[in-house]
Amino acid sequence: MNLSAPINELKRKAKLLRRSEDIPLNQALNRIAKEEGYTSWSLLIRDYEAQKPKPSVAPRTGYQITSLPVDDTYRKEAIALANSTFEMVMRRMEPDNPKETRALWDAEDYVDNHHLSDDMLPIDSEYALSLIEAFLVHHVLDLAMRADAMAADET
Repeated sequence: MNLSAPINELKRKAKLLRRSEDIPLNQALNRIAKEEGYTSWSLLIRDYEAQKPKPSVAPRTGYQITSLPVDDTYRKEAIALANSTFEMVMRRMEPDNPKETRALWDAEDYVDNHHLSDDMLPIDSEYALSLIEAFLVHHVLDLAMRADAMAADET
């Protein structure tokens, strides 16, 4: 595939054409595609995508977790990830009572009792770890709300 310019430049050219001739963008893109020897922009993009190199390495996958509790190796990795994710969430969230929220945090309890359930099995270990990063924010929010309630009860 020999285009006269990279795709982003062809798109920019179509946008300029759209503005200068006051036509819809899809018509401008199709006109640029015709200048490049294609009947439509979608065919140009299809050929462009087809010629892009495909990744030669398969995405990293772990092993299947088929039962709970998880093995010690996974548990240690999950606890370390939960702790680092907790710190990131705390920095972003800036709870009103950070000391009390930290006192409520227990990474081992989170991994053992909140992270995975039987109805999620079997699950790829890498995907399971990604769930910690995706859902821990809700758990930390719950902890922060509990800490706020405890602080309110003390006053």
